[in-house]
Amino acid sequence: MSKKKLGFVAVLSAGLLVLAGCASGPNNGVDQSKVDKAAQALLPAEYLDKGIDVASDIPYEPFEFEDENGKLTGFDVELGALISQKLGTEVRFNDAVFDTIIANLEAGTNDIIISSMSDTVERQAKVDFVDYHIGGSQMIVNKGNPEGITNPLSLCGKTVIVQNGTIQIDLVGTMSASCKVSGKKPITVTTLPDAPSMENALRAKQGDAVMMDSLVAQGAAAKAGSGEYFDVVSDPDAPNGYDAGFVGVAILKKDTGLRDAIQKAIQSLIDDGQYAALLAKWEMSSNGVVSASINGTK
Repeated sequence: MSKKKLGFVAVLSAGLLVLAGCASGPNNGVDQSKVDKAAQALLPAEYLDKGIDVASDIPYEPFEFEDENGKLTGFDVELGALISQKLGTEVRFNDAVFDTIIANLEAGTNDIIISSMSDTVERQAKVDFVDYHIGGSQMIVNKGNPEGITNPLSLCGKTVIVQNGTIQIDLVGTMSASCKVSGKKPITVTTLPDAPSMENALRAKQGDAVMMDSLVAQGAAAKAGSGEYFDVVSDPDAPNGYDAGFVGVAILKKDTGLRDAIQKAIQSLIDDGQYAALLAKWEMSSNGVVSASINGTK
């Protein structure tokens, strides 16, 4: 698999994915009968006029990826469509490199991030998070688990592949420190730009395991090579994945109006049941949150 950069902007309007250029006016083609008026009232006027540009690292299945027809889909993408409905404005997904994704907001290239981004205290220094699900990390290994990897200590002396700019870098670093304390060899960490390149590197035996988001790991094991390429390492000591915690929509700290509107929109989706239905569709019900907290990680 090679990473395919999108040559278009994916526009989410009233739950439909279409190709378009820029926003077309204050209603932006969105069905205003589905708008949550309280959420829309919080949205700064500029976003009603121009829509909301989302930075997202594509592909990262099951959150954002192209289906067999080249249509952008995934849990995050459909959540964006529902936010579009609630706020009554376009939501446009734009492909971005994950380790520069916050810089995209700071440069004004995009307005928010919806990209399975973990809400961490370190990232809260630059952005606020509206939390919308719980995520953890798991490993995939080549089919049959030839290296016998079962838990963090079994990684000692081995090579683990992680994505640039992700929390998995620190996670594996902590595991490596535990190896040293136990008198074992440290873990060698290889960083790569995206999920497809990590999976390719693992298949090429350039590493012994890939550490990634749990749901992404499970999807890769189930689908890559029709399930014949990878296995997920299920550690009984971490049934929900390592370092499970909040994942959120990221917004620059100065953009409080935009943050509050998105928080209200997601809370409205939780309250009316659409959020639960979306979780069920993507087999993520056990990862749901009961409220759209702001900066829930303390």
